[in-house]
Amino acid sequence: MSEKESQTNNNTSEEPMLKEIHHLGIVVRDIEKRVKYFTEKLDIPFKISTMEHSGSLHGEPMKYKAKIAFAKIGSLTLELLQTVEGNTVFEEFLNEHGEGIHHISVLSKEPLDVEIEKCRKRGIKILQIDRLAPEEGTVYMDVPGCIVELLCFKRLK
Repeated sequence: MSEKESQTNNNTSEEPMLKEIHHLGIVVRDIEKRVKYFTEKLDIPFKISTMEHSGSLHGEPMKYKAKIAFAKIGSLTLELLQTVEGNTVFEEFLNEHGEGIHHISVLSKEPLDVEIEKCRKRGIKILQIDRLAPEEGTVYMDVPGCIVELLCFKRLK
């Protein structure tokens, strides 16, 4: 098969799942310490908030609390994440790899359950699902080389 053929060969008739990057997620142990560093050393201001979510981790029900901070750098948004309570893909990553880039987040135009079904049909391993509202939430997918988070929110479309 030629390079051109391999580039156009697609096993699905559906549209690509990964279209528009929303943010880059970085897992940290101490969010206040990291925000202070980014602000003092790099002049990047972050806004910290706390969130509570429920959903599933590796297919098992779960709840967790995390601190998150967002900052805009040109067209890129950075997200810092620190798990406060519960088990999460963030905590698993932190325990295995230490602090660092955890995921690339992409916007979806589809409801959450539609994206979950697409993942299953395509054989993509789902690590974590956060259900936030009817048809809204996030899906963390195990993609070779990285984790991809699909954001399924009506307000972000």
